[in-house]
Amino acid sequence: MADFITVTLLRHGITRANQEKRYLGWTDEPLLPEELDRLRAVQGFGKQFDLCITSDLLRARQTADLLCPELERIEIKGFREMYFGAWEMKTYDDLKRNASYRAWIDAPESNTPPDGESFQKMQQRINAGFQQLREEADKRHCKNILLVAHGGVIRCLLASLTKEKRSFFDWKVSHDAGLRLTWKIDDWKGERKCISLQEVPLTAKGNG
Repeated sequence: MADFITVTLLRHGITRANQEKRYLGWTDEPLLPEELDRLRAVQGFGKQFDLCITSDLLRARQTADLLCPELERIEIKGFREMYFGAWEMKTYDDLKRNASYRAWIDAPESNTPPDGESFQKMQQRINAGFQQLREEADKRHCKNILLVAHGGVIRCLLASLTKEKRSFFDWKVSHDAGLRLTWKIDDWKGERKCISLQEVPLTAKGNG
């Protein structure tokens, strides 16, 4: 893989709020105990990487520590999930009669949760976070990077870094597989879009 750079985007393990379908943004909730066991069982997945970068939130850090216990881990705050403000930890049923929530559901790019974060602001910090990832990888001469982040973060990156004609909401991001983006070295240095996208199942042996 000397002529290529890969970044595998992996959503953190499942938390109680994920299980209950709550809007989990910056609330620092841990993984479920059964998720800790599941991730320990697939530690071999992490052996294919030479650098691990995570959001600074606990659920991402726990996931990275379990999958890559021997790898250097760099935390980047820019890779946090969207901040949902007054809607943080609420469910659809909690909010469905709220007019501002319904407006946000219909047009999220032009509405913002009360005391929360706009899509534009989230995209700006994620873009800055990815620039930091590039710098950390280049400085260390790393070629196979794991980024453990959040569903919204991964959708933003897929929409901006791939050639796929899909919007933010068209991407499905599971807790069971990573999405590997591959660049030729020249394309990586030129900050162009990736040349391929591949699903990588979260298994004990990994795929590298």
